[in-house]
Amino acid sequence: MKRLWICLLAFALLTGCGDSGDIAVTTVYETDDPPRTALTTEWETYDPSVETVWCILSYEGEGESLEYGAPYWLDVREADGSWTQVPLAENAGWDAMLYTLPSGEKQAFPCILSLFDYDFSGGSTFRVIKEIGEYTAAAEFTLTKGAVISAETPYGFGPMEEVPEYGDPAELSAGGAVVFTEAGTENADAAEIFLEKVSLGIPCQLRTLQNYYESWPMLIDVIYDGRGFLWRMRTGGEITEKRFSYIVTDGTDVYLSNGADWESTEQYDSEKAFLLPSGSGSFLVPAAEAMTDDRLAENTARYRIWSGDGMRAASLTEDPAEFSVIRCDPESGTWSRSWTIRELDDRATAVRDLSWLESGALLHITYETEKDGTLTVDFVPDAELTDPGDLCGYPAE
Repeated sequence: MKRLWICLLAFALLTGCGDSGDIAVTTVYETDDPPRTALTTEWETYDPSVETVWCILSYEGEGESLEYGAPYWLDVREADGSWTQVPLAENAGWDAMLYTLPSGEKQAFPCILSLFDYDFSGGSTFRVIKEIGEYTAAAEFTLTKGAVISAETPYGFGPMEEVPEYGDPAELSAGGAVVFTEAGTENADAAEIFLEKVSLGIPCQLRTLQNYYESWPMLIDVIYDGRGFLWRMRTGGEITEKRFSYIVTDGTDVYLSNGADWESTEQYDSEKAFLLPSGSGSFLVPAAEAMTDDRLAENTARYRIWSGDGMRAASLTEDPAEFSVIRCDPESGTWSRSWTIRELDDRATAVRDLSWLESGALLHITYETEKDGTLTVDFVPDAELTDPGDLCGYPAE
């Protein structure tokens, strides 16, 4: 079979969050058919301090889904333009996993640079190569000192605290923020890109500015770390922080919530926050609905709250008597376990509410009994978390 290498320029697949710059657009296909698979990296240029480069696979073929494994490899471009494969680090490898990519869909995976035996500090141009089904695809990226995407600014935004209280809206929009002023909305596409990245499991950030020149400007960051969302708002010089688990919609606007869907949000009286100002997020509703449908199909959790330090999450499921806790620690690992409320009180019938105390070490549980009404108990879950898991979104190394 003749091998035909086709290079395409894939415009605006994902423009990312933050200072958009240029995204990686070179995709290489190896096939005799019209190109049907694509591989891109989230950004085109990174600072050498980054540890992970996220890659996006897409497939537009007909018929059966494609299957692929976890392995990928990395090439470096030499001074003469040729490519040399980068060796794996000692004892590096991948889990024996098989993934399925249906036609018309996208999936993402992290290219972890520490898996390779190479000094990335000097920068260069690289390409990630991945076999997917019968295809071989590659996507280029460059490591350049001083690039916007770095270990300190992984999503292209500097700290909220460094943004002037009355920062120039045009400058913030050019830097990737969605800006709302009396003149209208600028850079709304960044919100759509943010939702797409969240749906793919790619850590990212959305920054919005509301400045109607009638009161203090409102600067809001929503940071998705692959597990949940950190919401930060600055107005009048004060910064407020909250953590949320999901993005949901009531059919009109899109919200951050701890309920897995709108029904659960209302059932548990979940705290929530607008992703975009009220009345301005209707164009995001279809994407939020699709995310919710996927979530409910794959997970039994219907309500989840994160501790203030972001290390633990407690969940309620469709079973009213069940609750679970996940502890996420990138150094010591991930641990999880489920309980029934009857294990704590044999009179209990259903859990009604959860809240974290003392930065996450203590879980406050409100539950019902048949004879004694509503009761509460304080529970220390760490002592009983004994089952390792991989539920927190930290890339495997």
